[in-house]
Amino acid sequence: MKSPQYRVFVCTKQRSANGTEDCCYNTGALEIYQAFQAEIQRQQLGDRIEVRRSGCLDRCEAGAVAFVYQPRRNEFAWLPTKLRLKLQRFFTPQRCLYGHLTRADVPAIVESHFVRGHALKRCQISTHL
Repeated sequence: MKSPQYRVFVCTKQRSANGTEDCCYNTGALEIYQAFQAEIQRQQLGDRIEVRRSGCLDRCEAGAVAFVYQPRRNEFAWLPTKLRLKLQRFFTPQRCLYGHLTRADVPAIVESHFVRGHALKRCQISTHL
């Protein structure tokens, strides 16, 4: 199977109802995840872009949040999987974190980031994870 050009992780973390912290799930993250899937399918980009649900991306105050990066094949291939994934997270310069997302932002992100190759600045938040 060919590795995707981009991976999108949408935080769908759901906290307990009596918690005081914000969470992406309560700000429409599941809808954002579904919108990414639908838009990618609509533009026939499914072979280039992989969308996954993720746990907390540690930006709860900016929910709904999506993390986009370009995987590099065989980078750190000699390391155990768990360690390799952690290192890739910190040493992947082609990464972008989008926050305060709405369903309306998704087509603009897909067009700008995945078709044109430029991050959509108006939705970007800090990438220091």
